[in-house]
Amino acid sequence: MSKQLTNPLQALVSGAAKQLPAATGRVAVQQARIDRRKGRMVILADISFSMSSEAWGGRTKLDLLREAVASVMSRYECQLIVFSDRAREVNTVPAEVEGGTDLAAGLQAALAHDPGITLVISDGQPQNPGESLKLARTFRGVINTLYIGPESDAAAIEYMRTLSKQADGATAVNDISAAAGVRQLEHKIAGLLT
Repeated sequence: MSKQLTNPLQALVSGAAKQLPAATGRVAVQQARIDRRKGRMVILADISFSMSSEAWGGRTKLDLLREAVASVMSRYECQLIVFSDRAREVNTVPAEVEGGTDLAAGLQAALAHDPGITLVISDGQPQNPGESLKLARTFRGVINTLYIGPESDAAAIEYMRTLSKQADGATAVNDISAAAGVRQLEHKIAGLLT
């Protein structure tokens, strides 16, 4: 008699298993987050005029960013795109600043690579915030943001957080006008890429 009960029960369980999605719950959500990050890594670096302002040690924000990005790129394979009034792919962060902060142009250039992780590094708010947020929602991969301006600029920090949330990313704040911020810059860039 036990065989008669187990066979219908096994048939019921088997039938139910065929109707369920292959992956459900927290495990599936976590796997989806991991899968989003597969693919190329892109660094989007702000080289607008505001990056010429002085940071810690009398050096400019751009100088410190150029060194940190070069060090990270020597260890990780990633595409570097700089943005100001326009966006362009480069091998190193240029030594000179230029123009405004057209983040939308930078995001559009990054989107062409279908990146798994895009890291936006900036010290301020873009000139086209709505357009940038709209573009961020179209990314398959995540967008992480690293704010490197003064911690007193709450609006810029909040914008960077909002941008990263559009593509399930993370945000870090690293004020490079302080010695501790300069020491942590390279580590934070690497951490947000991996």
